[in-house]
Amino acid sequence: MKKTVTLLYYFSIALILFCLNTYQASAAKIFGRVMDEDNQGLPFATLYLKNTSIGTTTNAEGNYSLEVSPGKYEVVFQFVGYKKTVRAVTVGSEDIELNVNMATEVTTLKEVVVNAQSEDPAYAIIRKTIKKRKYYQKEVSGYDCKVYIKGLQRLDERPEKIFGFNVTIDTGIVYLSESVSEFSFRQPDKIKETMISSKVSGSNNAFSFNQASEMMFSFYDNILDVEGISERGFVSPIATNALIFYRYQLEGTFMDGNQLVNKIRVTPIRKSDPVFSGLIYINEDSWRIHSVDLLLTKANQIEFVDSLRVNQVYAPVENDRWMLLSQRFKFQFKALGFKGSGYFISIHSNYHIEKEHEKKYFTNEIMSVSDGANKRDSLYWQKIRPIPLTHTEIKDYHVKDSLSIIKESKPYKDSIDRKSNELSIGGIMLAGYTYSNSFKKHYFTINPVISAFQFNTVEGLVTNLNLSYTKHYENNQFFRITPDVRYGFSSNDFYGQIEGFYYYRPKKFSYVSVKAGKYIYQFDPATPISPLINSYTTLVEEKNFMKVYEKAFVRFRHRSELWNGVLLTTTLAYEDRKQLFNTTSYTFRDQDDKIFTPNAPVNTLLGDTSFPDHQALIIGFDLRLRFAQKYISRPNRKVNLGSKYPTVTINYRKAIDEVLGSDVKYDLLQLSVDDRLNFGLFGSGNYRISGGTFIQNDKTYFMDFKHFNGNQTSFSSFEPGNFQLLDYYLYSTNNNFFKAHYEHHFNGFIINKLPLLRKTRVQAVSSLNYLKTSEVRNYLEFGVGLEHIFKVLRVDYYLGFLSGKKIQNGFRIGVGF
Repeated sequence: MKKTVTLLYYFSIALILFCLNTYQASAAKIFGRVMDEDNQGLPFATLYLKNTSIGTTTNAEGNYSLEVSPGKYEVVFQFVGYKKTVRAVTVGSEDIELNVNMATEVTTLKEVVVNAQSEDPAYAIIRKTIKKRKYYQKEVSGYDCKVYIKGLQRLDERPEKIFGFNVTIDTGIVYLSESVSEFSFRQPDKIKETMISSKVSGSNNAFSFNQASEMMFSFYDNILDVEGISERGFVSPIATNALIFYRYQLEGTFMDGNQLVNKIRVTPIRKSDPVFSGLIYINEDSWRIHSVDLLLTKANQIEFVDSLRVNQVYAPVENDRWMLLSQRFKFQFKALGFKGSGYFISIHSNYHIEKEHEKKYFTNEIMSVSDGANKRDSLYWQKIRPIPLTHTEIKDYHVKDSLSIIKESKPYKDSIDRKSNELSIGGIMLAGYTYSNSFKKHYFTINPVISAFQFNTVEGLVTNLNLSYTKHYENNQFFRITPDVRYGFSSNDFYGQIEGFYYYRPKKFSYVSVKAGKYIYQFDPATPISPLINSYTTLVEEKNFMKVYEKAFVRFRHRSELWNGVLLTTTLAYEDRKQLFNTTSYTFRDQDDKIFTPNAPVNTLLGDTSFPDHQALIIGFDLRLRFAQKYISRPNRKVNLGSKYPTVTINYRKAIDEVLGSDVKYDLLQLSVDDRLNFGLFGSGNYRISGGTFIQNDKTYFMDFKHFNGNQTSFSSFEPGNFQLLDYYLYSTNNNFFKAHYEHHFNGFIINKLPLLRKTRVQAVSSLNYLKTSEVRNYLEFGVGLEHIFKVLRVDYYLGFLSGKKIQNGFRIGVGF
């Protein structure tokens, strides 16, 4: 008993000491407001604890909050255009308010004698900085840090209607999100990011799409890519070739502690070049970036937004290595009656330079989102959030989070559905109609009436009704059933098919489908000509390019990602095929020099492509390989990001005879390689090379041949791998084949240098298509054109050569963003 009391006594003393120690070591906050000399808040000013990487920025109202452990600190306040301010503070167990007024930056500029031969002193500084660019680009072999990101977009003006449809979105904040990630980087390109917390205003179950690796924006790189803003990169003010793009002016120098900093204004030599304008601050002697405040505008070839401003602040961390502390992208946009603005801001803290990791720490998974990242409560966010919310943001969270509960209720969803389910003649004609039951997550859709009518010489006028029913489940799973019926008024034939599709494992992109029916199909399963374009060419130009046959069939298909980057699709089909013939010669304007061709395609290998009724049993395997594919893992799905290596696809198709009455026997093996290439300021290109052979072709009919997706109309989709002048079926083969395609998008490299054209913002494009088969030697197409015409159109001119001899030419028009 005595021993027990003694143990309890010492345990109580230890518990009291532990609690006292815990209390004393608990963190407190330094909070306050950063203002200018007129007591106006300075938005997004940077502050950090001297000699550490612990810091934050102020919010849009100039308020800040920084959680620290008890101790003595020097808090450094920094804002572009203002003198750095340092305040000493002692932190105990209670929060401390520290308000700061920052003085306008005062720079000095030594007197410089300027004559015809002299240049601004900024040029000498920039040259020294350019010489150090590669060193600082690779100075740190790797680092770990914590990254907080906040994104906000707001809509200030909106139209009542657009293209005849009511605009229901409200003005104000339309997107507000925060995230905290643990981020690691190792040279040259190894990344690992774990999002540990996520918050989206009005969507309690959603995960933010913030990504720290997307905020990696280093002016030590020669070219800076801004995905979604421009297809062409932007030249850094300290790039190796920067002096041919920029003018520099030294506006003065100032002292940052013991460091002399040069303030340099950069301006484009040519306003339309893909370059920045604004200020870059360079440390004297070390010639490293201190901070930047740079701007891109429409003149610099940005798309979708009118302006983009980049602010960066660097600070010394371990061993006097300067690392990015805060970064902000601020943008404004105005289009189609919409006007708004927004920003993304990131705070990088808790740096650990060149920390060692296990050999397998970095994998192809560059980012993962923790399952409970979106389950953090408000107390957590109050504690962890480095940038205080503004009054507007607090209100947005409060209102939208409260409404989100209501929006998930059945009465609310039913009321919204009643509105969206209302019928309109214009909507049904042009956009189709969807009946929604959002609470039960099922939807019934009818295609637009305008797409329900077609015309071809086999069926005449066709009514084609396409319906679909979709049911969504948890974790992004869904089931869809799609019946499709059509009737030809000239052939008097009725056709129908139905497909059931179940997407059952989103993280593996897995689905299973069953499709069956009796329907009309083109000989080339890639459907080289759309029914709408064929209707036009048939009725207006008296050219019936589409060639079809009847197929009664049942098909099973399964797809799944076996391993990262390895996607396998398996198909098993049984088909009963019948030849079809023209039943009408109707056209809007009968031309004496033109006549409709038979429904049997013309082919160099076959004198006659007609065929008897027959059956076919076919099994197919499609294996797509993306080596070292990068990806993001989210709780309910996987996002593939591509690879630095080309994509390889292997296709094998086998027709089995004498099983279930099958009359077809062949083996087709083909291999294709494709990739996208980035040439910086010279544009980007994409290529696709493929070849194959029929290992055996004992019994083949024309629909079993390898077709090459040609085009005989003036309209084109400009899909990679297509030919633009090639007859649809003339060179189809059941022997060996090889084809190659390359397309180069100059992304402003050429047009930007032509004063009269660059204002139109069109871009030049060129292409090369090549085909070789056992029967056809060296077919070549060369094309040049313009894209982004009125933002959406593309027009190309092509020349076609066969064995070096020009055989055809023509223009093609289509969509080209």
